[in-house]
Amino acid sequence: MADKSVRRVIRLFPDYGHRWPLWENSTAERPTKYTMEPADFGLSQSLTLRLRAWYDVWDAENLYDAGWSSPENETAWNVEGASIAEQLREEVKAFADVEYDEQNRCL
Repeated sequence: MADKSVRRVIRLFPDYGHRWPLWENSTAERPTKYTMEPADFGLSQSLTLRLRAWYDVWDAENLYDAGWSSPENETAWNVEGASIAEQLREEVKAFADVEYDEQNRCL
């Protein structure tokens, strides 16, 4: 008999008003709170710290008003985001997929 469970999908992106850049839509089989936290997925402390630092850099840039303070800061943040996405994929590979679109980053 085939496994009917649907893999979870975790989306990785920062947004104002939620200090963790983790999101998951509810499904009929698995209701969620949508705005997720590392503990919801059992993430490691090292990844948790990286997620917080990554969000904090993004938030400190005040992108809504002025954009990135320098192209170098934007590039460094994007590189770190891609690396975080890979670590997140590794940590949740048993139960979820990760969506991180480097071309469509949230501002």
